[in-house]
Amino acid sequence: MNKMKWQVSRIEQTIPDDLIKKYKISSINQKILSSRNIITEEQLNDIFSEGKIHDPYLLFDMEKAVTRIKSAIDHAEPILVYGDYDADGVTSVTVLVKTLQSLGATVGWYIPNRFTEGYGPNEEAFRQAADEGVKLIITVDNGIQGHHEIDVANELGMDVIITDHHEIGQTLPNAFAIIHPMHPEGNYPFQHLAGVGVAYKVSHALLGEPNVNYLPFVTIGTISDLVSMTGENRALVKRGLMILNDTPPVGIAALLKQAKFSGEVNEETIGFIIGPRLNAVGRLDDARIAAELLQLDDPEEAEWIAEQVDAFNDERKAIVDTITEEAMIEAEEKINNGNRFLVLAKENWNEGVVGIVASRIVEKYHLPTIVLNIDYVNDYAKGSARSVEQISMYESLDQARELITKFGGHHMAAGMTLPIDHIEQLERRINLYLEEILQGEPIVPQLSIDAVIEMNDITVKNISDLTLLRPFGTDFPAPCLGIFNQTISEIKQIGQNAAHLKFKTMSDLNCLMWQQGELINEFTVGTQVNLAGTLQLNEWNGNVSPQMIVQSMQSEAVKFIDFRNTHPRKFAFLKDEQVAYVIHPSQPKLNEFYYYYGEFVSGHDKIVFRDIPDSFDNFKKTFDAIDADTVYFIFHKKNQIFFEGMPSLEKFKVLFKCFKMKPTIDLKADGGYLIDLLKVKPETLLFMLSVYKDLNFIHQSDLTYQLNTTIQKAEIQSSESYLKRLNALKLEQTFLFSTLEQLKAHITSDNH
Repeated sequence: MNKMKWQVSRIEQTIPDDLIKKYKISSINQKILSSRNIITEEQLNDIFSEGKIHDPYLLFDMEKAVTRIKSAIDHAEPILVYGDYDADGVTSVTVLVKTLQSLGATVGWYIPNRFTEGYGPNEEAFRQAADEGVKLIITVDNGIQGHHEIDVANELGMDVIITDHHEIGQTLPNAFAIIHPMHPEGNYPFQHLAGVGVAYKVSHALLGEPNVNYLPFVTIGTISDLVSMTGENRALVKRGLMILNDTPPVGIAALLKQAKFSGEVNEETIGFIIGPRLNAVGRLDDARIAAELLQLDDPEEAEWIAEQVDAFNDERKAIVDTITEEAMIEAEEKINNGNRFLVLAKENWNEGVVGIVASRIVEKYHLPTIVLNIDYVNDYAKGSARSVEQISMYESLDQARELITKFGGHHMAAGMTLPIDHIEQLERRINLYLEEILQGEPIVPQLSIDAVIEMNDITVKNISDLTLLRPFGTDFPAPCLGIFNQTISEIKQIGQNAAHLKFKTMSDLNCLMWQQGELINEFTVGTQVNLAGTLQLNEWNGNVSPQMIVQSMQSEAVKFIDFRNTHPRKFAFLKDEQVAYVIHPSQPKLNEFYYYYGEFVSGHDKIVFRDIPDSFDNFKKTFDAIDADTVYFIFHKKNQIFFEGMPSLEKFKVLFKCFKMKPTIDLKADGGYLIDLLKVKPETLLFMLSVYKDLNFIHQSDLTYQLNTTIQKAEIQSSESYLKRLNALKLEQTFLFSTLEQLKAHITSDNH
């Protein structure tokens, strides 16, 4: 798991007491909103009320567009709504087509194919529309970059009204009208509408009032397109969610039924269930059936099409899993070769899903990533890119623009097409660029924490009140909260393959950490930790209790993990970790990450004390110099003597009497008898003999020991072998057979 840098928001100003009272703001919500500088009555009203919907005629060219559309309806001129293949695009088509149909327009709609036509206006499609008698084209969720195609439409005698929300270039297309919240000649109060939001404003203007039945489509497109969840978007989504839960459109109800979802619909339902299914169709095939599903009023037909849409989603997931598995192998190889900007390319990788694959790669390795499909037939590579906060994907690609045929994007994501033989050049260029930016600094994942809270903030009521802040999304994410100085009281792995972590703190807070089961090797009972994550309520057997979904867990103190006297399989994972090993001087160093006791070890986050040390002083010399976050104690010793202990002086006397009775002892002949007589192990008998040898009481020839004729009196305890065994027993007692708390106290104390 990558180390994560926590950024705790600073609260500059707090919400005035009168507003806290007026809006009944809980202590947690107060901290969250204050950290986001949402403190005025106007700002709080946007959060706690339905919010404001603006007059559609505030959009530049709206009156001109409405006049032209109504003229087309009055004169029965065929109108074509030209959309896009993602969830925002198909919901935009749905809103405008339904609006025009309700006004009696002669209207058709067209969604380009991602693979054969690509994004945005398509000249061939426009020419076909002209051949079919279309007089007015209205683009939704696209068109602002379609200069050439719109000129072609004008030449063919068609007017084009652009409704879009994407980035405006240096010049505007020569369209009849352009409805765009960021129109350079306009002054619309909210500039971050989704494509479907713009389509809904046109619908509102045409109808003279907003049709609330279209709000579910606005909500789905807005959330799926990851536009800002603030201002008017927030107001639209709030209203739409209420209708989705009350009277959902037939197609959406069928889709939720197919997904076996029956709970409350919120922004997560759309983000994880509805949106991905609508997007899946356009990622793999023609997106038309997604738009058809949304426009249906017949539940039976909707159920049939929803089944097809769901099948596309299943297929999409399988394709993503396969490509991700292949891409991960290539990513590992690139990382091992020193790359920190990953460019992964292969033939037959579906272009519609490579963006999802790139996101998964970034999630695992936290490195900017480009994933490309190679098309050898047409000699190009096409794909998507995802980045991390510290690295601008747009700027990275922009400085290598001459290598790329076409690209567009922003700080965190991009799409591109380039010649196949430019892939390696691009990879080299952007990796060099990355090194120039970073100057050797690591790319560390960052986690923004809204506020640090206390345990007395964590109540069922306060957690329930967090829902008052919804909906969450871009620019207004679900709150991440910090809880510091907690001590783990219970911890275990759960789920298939022990993938997840479940633990409890001394403060009686239940915690879950998804996909981090391996952290059980780093955070043990008794570890003091800081937690960052989201709070929720857990219901079980009628009881409701607070629970934290932990995103990141850190410990300011060094973590000591105890693997002493355990089966090697418990610490087998260490072979795959980046760790340094401290070993006994008698053992060989296998590589540069091995150190002997007495040597200085620094610059390693994780250190394994593999063998029992040769002396306490050498252990302390190494231990006191480490700067690791995590220390693993194994203290392996092949032949332990702790349970055998030190033979008593009485046993030494008995052995000496045996030599008096029989001055020459042959171990082959007499060893068994002596072991039985003394009640010791063979190794202990050899030790006792070595003590007598040290004191010159006996001498040895092969397996024969003979009593010396002249013996000078000496203490058993003065023998070198005796002292060595005594030291070994003390080391085993300290390092192998004390409790972890006793060991930590002993090795961190300055008094020895």
